[in-house]
Amino acid sequence: MRRNDATPTGEPIIPSHVDIDAESYTRLPDGRNVATPLFALTAEQVERVRQGFICIKCLEALDSAFPDLCPVCRFPMRLRQMEEFSKTFRGEKKFGPTTTIEEEYAIAEETIQREAYDKARELGLILPKYM
Repeated sequence: MRRNDATPTGEPIIPSHVDIDAESYTRLPDGRNVATPLFALTAEQVERVRQGFICIKCLEALDSAFPDLCPVCRFPMRLRQMEEFSKTFRGEKKFGPTTTIEEEYAIAEETIQREAYDKARELGLILPKYM
């Protein structure tokens, strides 16, 4: 194996969350715009991307760092991986709800009570004012 070659390890690099960056896109040569994907990786996976053991474009895990080209997607890792990393890495972001499960249950219970009150009023029942 040459110093600048790498072989895929077969290790799956599975993001914990995938989203679309609404503020960024790539323009293809034919003029179409393609939305930029956002991947949530573990801290260890991010470090391996930074060290060149995971291709930043296709997320392929490799057995050596910074080959000339990714053996899977042909991205020029040696030349552009660090530039792409500094341009696209967004730091730690929180995904998911900001409420606890108890708060979600309380919101659901209040919604159910409000809907039951509104339905009873529609049926002509006289009820004390809903709080």
